[in-house]
Amino acid sequence: MSKFLESGLTDIQMRESVHAYCSEVIQREFKKVKSVHGFIGKYKKEYTTINEAGKYKISYIAIDNLDLLDVNFSLGSIFGIYEGQMDAFHLKAAMYITYGPTFQLVFASKTEGVIYFSFENGEFIEQDPLTLEKQGKINSTAGLVPEWSDAHRALVDSFFNKGYRLRFSDSLSLDTHQILFKKGGIYSSPATKSFPEGKLETIFEAFPISYIIEQAGGRAISEKGRILDITSTDINQKHLYISVLKLKFKQ
Repeated sequence: MSKFLESGLTDIQMRESVHAYCSEVIQREFKKVKSVHGFIGKYKKEYTTINEAGKYKISYIAIDNLDLLDVNFSLGSIFGIYEGQMDAFHLKAAMYITYGPTFQLVFASKTEGVIYFSFENGEFIEQDPLTLEKQGKINSTAGLVPEWSDAHRALVDSFFNKGYRLRFSDSLSLDTHQILFKKGGIYSSPATKSFPEGKLETIFEAFPISYIIEQAGGRAISEKGRILDITSTDINQKHLYISVLKLKFKQ
């Protein structure tokens, strides 16, 4: 990414260039996989068919939060792997990749649980499975504090009163990564005045990350219940989101 940072481009031009480059790399690699029917990115939202005989449809976020690029922070990509229809019922696997001081890939499926690979000496090495085993002490809460509802503010205060500590990067993949590696914690993306329906997009963010959380032994819920019970296939739909360790969270 250093070539973009040193290119002399404006912030907007740099982010657009980085996003275009990363999307191109992702699309090029998926085109090599015969089982992939096609893919759709969060920002362009145009489904591209690459193999009519393929059975998997891929949703992806090339870079989880480009705003972090100019502060030299870690970055991430998120993928949902759907069979046939792009909804929660047909979500067969999910993964995210982190880029920064470490280069790691986390993959989840019902048959394998949540496994992660670290990139070492030119290859990905499989490491121990990731599981959520405890309540944890990490509280990652999105949204501007002045825009929180009174109910959400009270909920966050209750977390701090229980000893939780704030850890929020404004990157869903990175905050999820921290919670998984600490084996417990809470992530929330509440309704705010700027985003009254929530900020996370269902197909691209809420479904894939909820799937990973559940396969690790946690819960992923909205104000209406379990995220993965949502039946919508609207690629523009957004949802409130809270992920927690199963049976440990009572509010």
